[in-house]
Amino acid sequence: MVQIAGIDGCGSRWLAIAHEPGDPNSLVAQVLDTEDLAAQPWALAAIDIPIGLPERGSRDADLLARKFIQPRGSSVFPSPIRSALSAQSWSEACDITYAQVGRRISQQTFAILPKILSVDKCIRSTSLRDRLFEVHPEVSFAAWQGCPLQYAKRDNRGHELRCTLISAFFGDSAFANVASQVKGMRVAADDIADAFAALWSANRLFSGTAARFPAEPAFDGLGLPMHIWY
Repeated sequence: MVQIAGIDGCGSRWLAIAHEPGDPNSLVAQVLDTEDLAAQPWALAAIDIPIGLPERGSRDADLLARKFIQPRGSSVFPSPIRSALSAQSWSEACDITYAQVGRRISQQTFAILPKILSVDKCIRSTSLRDRLFEVHPEVSFAAWQGCPLQYAKRDNRGHELRCTLISAFFGDSAFANVASQVKGMRVAADDIADAFAALWSANRLFSGTAARFPAEPAFDGLGLPMHIWY
């Protein structure tokens, strides 16, 4: 049995939706801590979090993804520089970033620094490094639909469109199935949709049909890939 997963953040934890490729009835949803990810039996997984981090400047992956999903480009936050991961406050992260690249870090990016750091530590110390791929749900949905989505994920029209795509690929009951499995775990509807987008990309990675930004290889100073797959 081969299992692949799509992972999206929900609060301080992760919503992981896994299945056996080609079997719409095998969906398994879990809410996991970062340290639990490496223990899962997934052949590969796609996760919505920056992996490779620059020492300075911007990642080509982020710049290309923002352009690809316009007018939703602002949903791709600029990845932090690696030295900012040690910051204990937003002002400290701003100072570190400004000293290196002449700009400050956004509050949205600072808010996810703990998750970036925890995934970074997990990747660098476990076998997860070889089977975890970075994605961005808006990029996945845009590729899935064939053009950028017009409405935000928390807009009712945007949510309905995302659910239509999910139903067409994973089956009419897929979203409700996952929602029932994580009921009471403080998982929002848009978290479920985003995890399905990651799982869609995981299927493309598994079948060898995925693409990435940038197309050419890009790695950070620690050898971690700086790609967004879709």
